[in-house]
Amino acid sequence: KMSADGYANRMRSLDDYFTTLDRLLQEQNWDRAEIAGKLLSVHGPHSSHAFLQVDRLGSQRNRPFLRFDDTFDAIAVLHLQVLHDIYIERNYEAAYDVHTQIMKKFTEEVLRKWKDCNWFLPLFYQLCTDLRNTAKMADELGVQDEDRDSSYYEQCASFIMESYRACITDTYACFHAVRDLSISKKIAILNMTNQLFRIYFKINKLNLLKPLIRTIDNSENLKRGFSMADKVTYNYFLGRNAMFDSNLPLAEKSLSYAFRNCPPECSRNKRLVLVYLIPVKMFLGHMPNSSVLHKYKLDEFIEVVEAVKVGNLAQLDAALTKHEDFFIQCGIFLMLEKLRTITFRNLFKRISLILGKNQIPLDAFLVCLKFLGVNDVDADELACIVANLIAQNKIKGYISHAHQKLVISKMKPFPDLHA
Repeated sequence: KMSADGYANRMRSLDDYFTTLDRLLQEQNWDRAEIAGKLLSVHGPHSSHAFLQVDRLGSQRNRPFLRFDDTFDAIAVLHLQVLHDIYIERNYEAAYDVHTQIMKKFTEEVLRKWKDCNWFLPLFYQLCTDLRNTAKMADELGVQDEDRDSSYYEQCASFIMESYRACITDTYACFHAVRDLSISKKIAILNMTNQLFRIYFKINKLNLLKPLIRTIDNSENLKRGFSMADKVTYNYFLGRNAMFDSNLPLAEKSLSYAFRNCPPECSRNKRLVLVYLIPVKMFLGHMPNSSVLHKYKLDEFIEVVEAVKVGNLAQLDAALTKHEDFFIQCGIFLMLEKLRTITFRNLFKRISLILGKNQIPLDAFLVCLKFLGVNDVDADELACIVANLIAQNKIKGYISHAHQKLVISKMKPFPDLHA
């Protein structure tokens, strides 16, 4: 079985390119469509061939054709125009516009009209990815237009959503083979949901995720047809979204699924999942060990974890300041700042264990805080912090204002955080 690179290396002319695509598409199966998709990608192994970076091929006489199907022939011609616009003209806006034509044609002529198969979906997934990539290039490398209402990246969501609707409304499988996912285009919805997740996260419109998540939740009968790669990606984004919604149990479940099912060789992706899973775990009282952090090159978390464990607020603030750029870039700095609450709780727990009684003078907490270098917390603020911890069920007890003491329960005064 030859890879896309192998096919690309054998190409010596336009004729070779069209002949190769023809043979792959003629077989009409999932694996061949995946290879064909790479040969229709702007970053595919064939894209560096100068003889494929052709301008206006469709208007040329005696050009090669894809005999398999006129729609795929038109898509191949448009794809070569995209290569020309990117690699020869450096006109990224034009490349994006041409790629939107590819998306429209595929949606109207294939997704909506081909009713008895779905073997072409891997190729379609690549087209969606390339639409995002060309939109990103147009935004970052193209001429800046201040009159434009939205970025190209934001605009490309509408094209993917149109394809999404074409797949979700596929009724053929419902009437002809309810259990046969080999012909249903509905199984494409998870991949397209992931594509839309990437866009909405990038443009910070997380409110648009809710209907997509609801659709997947209601698609139990399709889940066995989803690929593991798509399920891992979906759970990664679902976990991130749940984390920002403060739904920590769902965030932990989803991100743990993504980390557990991500292949060991994909260490970069596993590291990306851990960036969000670690803070979630810490909020739930599970502190990662330093060997895991070293393994995935996340040493920035080591000092944060140690500070939270021992209840050292000054050390936590210093660690957050030291690695501020990294945490901001990952989008988790504000969440890590909220670990101060857990750090206070752990400090108060240590003090209660040292004193060994259930009535603790609030002054004892102030003395410890000052000893640790925290000088900006006075008696009133301390009382507010303790009251909040009690309200959040992180401490079982009450404040005796008359005696200026924290009275804690004799039974599990510091409940497990994951509870």
